[in-house]
Order: sequence, then C-alpha cells, then structure tokens
Amino acid sequence: MARIELRKRGAIGEIRLNRPEVLNAQGRDWPADLLAAAAEMQKDASVRVVLVTGEGRSFCSGLDLTQLAQGDITVDWFHRAELALRALETMDKVVIAGVQGHCIGGGLQVIITCDVRIAADDAVLGLPAAREAFLPGLGTYRLPRLIGMGHARHLILSGETIGAEEALRIGLVNRVVARRDLEGELEAYARRYLEVPAPSLTWAKRLSNQAFDLPFERFLEELDRAMAIVLVSEEHQAARRAWLARKAGRGDGER
Repeated sequence: MARIELRKRGAIGEIRLNRPEVLNAQGRDWPADLLAAAAEMQKDASVRVVLVTGEGRSFCSGLDLTQLAQGDITVDWFHRAELALRALETMDKVVIAGVQGHCIGGGLQVIITCDVRIAADDAVLGLPAAREAFLPGLGTYRLPRLIGMGHARHLILSGETIGAEEALRIGLVNRVVARRDLEGELEAYARRYLEVPAPSLTWAKRLSNQAFDLPFERFLEELDRAMAIVLVSEEHQAARRAWLARKAGRGDGER
C-alpha cells in the first residue's frame, strides 16, 4: 500500500496521505514520497487543481514519534522535508488542503504550503515542536506570513492546539464545514478554480508566491513580464471577444 496515494478525476488531482493506522504520521520515507507526489502532479499538464487530503479520521498527526525516538528522523530528514514542501508550495496548480481530525506539527506545515485550506469542524491544529524540545522547521517562516506575527508567534512558542473555528478566526483556514460535507466542499472549491483561465491563475500564483520576498522594483518587473504573457494568451483573447460581444449585445456605452 502506497504511503502517499495519487488520484485523478479529470483536471482535479489528489495527493492523499495514506498511513491511517498512525493518523498519517510522517515516517522516514515521507520527504521522498511527498517530493515524488508533487513532481508527478506538477508534470501532468491536464491537472489544474490538486487536493491534499488524509486517509481516515485525521489529516496528519505530524512526525512518527516512534521513528524519531529510534533516530530515524535526522537533520537531513528535516531538510529534505522542507524541499518537498517547497515543491508542493510552488506547483503551477491551485493546491487545496482538506483537513479533518488532527493536523499537528508536520501536518500543519503541509497545509500552510497550500493555497487554500478547508477544515472539518472536528479539526485540531497546532505546532507542538517547541513543547517537544525541537523546532517547527519552516513553520517559523511560513506561518507569520499567513496569519501575522502575533498569532503565529503564540502558536509556535506555546505549542498549543486550536480548534477549527479559532483557526478560521485567525486566518489559518479559509472555511469550516461539517465533517460529512468536507469531501463535497473540496470538490466544489476545485470546480470553482477550474472556471478561472489557466494562464492568469498560474501567473497570479507565481507572483503571490514572491510577494514577501522581492523588493517593489523587482516585483514590478516580474509583473510586467507576466502581464505581457497573459495578454497574448488564447484565453485572454477569448475573454476579450466574449466581452466585446456582450457589450455589442447591450448597446454602446453600457458595461
């Protein structure tokens, strides 16, 4: 049985964490497995939206503490895990996390690399690493950018967990739904993004990924380059023709 399972339904791909017997804990092979899964989805041009989910009653309980205690989880493991998360984060697809049950430690680090996070009402989220005498990796880098330094610092330094509604309040998740509705909500969100033209979606994500890193002048250069590409795309030309046709149908001067 694959530790990470890949699925595909038309233009929607899915990366499913698949160790439900240990709440999808991240074992020694997890960095390589995730990197391979992200690479497979990235190279499939027919996939435009990727769901990241967990099999069973929890999304991901974080590190496999048994393997950590045995010395199988090393500094090199953490480094490779961050590279795998970066591959997930920079895919030219919309990546949507579906979260149920425990989303702890490395599980939380997975979802904050995603573009959108939908949580079931039974979700429990946190970064307990400091409380367990190690570090929450690049959670210290990504979480403040997502929810602001105040909320992030509390979660990072306290190691406390929060429920789904609190996660929604501080911006850690985008939506909370009943557990029974999670799968359907993920599908609905995926369909919503499929309605957006691919070039504009891809470039908007690429630009927003650089929003906190580039100085204004350099970011403007990147925007100019992206705009030049999008404006000559077939999708943009089709949108212009459709807009002109609608305008002609309504009469001059109307929007």
